[in-house]
Amino acid sequence: MRSDVIKVIDSHIHLDFSEFDARREQLIAQMRKLGLVNAVIPGVSSESWDRTTEVAKQYQCHYGLGIHPWYCNQDWQVGVAALERHILSRNKELSLVAIGECGLDGFYRDNWQWQLPCFEAHLVLAQRYQLPIIVHSVKAHNEVLALLKRYPLDRGGVIHGFYGGSELAKRYLDLGFKLGIGHLLLDEKAKKLPEAIVNLPLTSFVIETDLAMVSDLQKYPFADKINGSSLILHLLIEKIANLQKKTNVLVSEQVFQNTLQLFDL
Repeated sequence: MRSDVIKVIDSHIHLDFSEFDARREQLIAQMRKLGLVNAVIPGVSSESWDRTTEVAKQYQCHYGLGIHPWYCNQDWQVGVAALERHILSRNKELSLVAIGECGLDGFYRDNWQWQLPCFEAHLVLAQRYQLPIIVHSVKAHNEVLALLKRYPLDRGGVIHGFYGGSELAKRYLDLGFKLGIGHLLLDEKAKKLPEAIVNLPLTSFVIETDLAMVSDLQKYPFADKINGSSLILHLLIEKIANLQKKTNVLVSEQVFQNTLQLFDL
């Protein structure tokens, strides 16, 4: 890595997904060349946790373990019990830094009755094992906030893929959470999120790609994709810097420090 390359941490990337199998090595090598020094891989289902830990170990990344709301079903209690066993078996591993990805998704109403108690059980585990939590909150902010208030977490966590405005952001920040800022900030049609970035302190943010497959790179406004000269996270830093009228270096240093602190890296 060149000395003039800005160092970054990807706080949310699904490198363990099978869609990356053919190009994972290439993608990670390219990202590291452009400044990536660490990444957090969130686990999403009991079937994938072993794969999550394996990929994290192979590429010297950190990871979380959880049940994503899309994967909640009537057997959620079995899944949560398995999650606790995984945490106990790995609680001395420094690579395990969070519980999640977990949370609530209002677009998925067919399993809503199981999402709620499953997320609540994740919060209990986060309290019990003193781990930050990676929260998926889509069309369910009031319900998520109510549960976060009921289960205060000393280590807080991150609201992954945050897309709201200042008032919603402050409600999460007041509970000790960071905001995961991703590709939606680069969407010129987005209005609420840029306004929130302008009005909130830099200590509020971590940055993320949320890549779950190579085709996700299509979400980002640069043409030469994986082999491009622009790292996705650098585009986010530049956008935040422009909105806050600060330098890229200042923004990068602060969000880097925020991520180190959040996950105790």
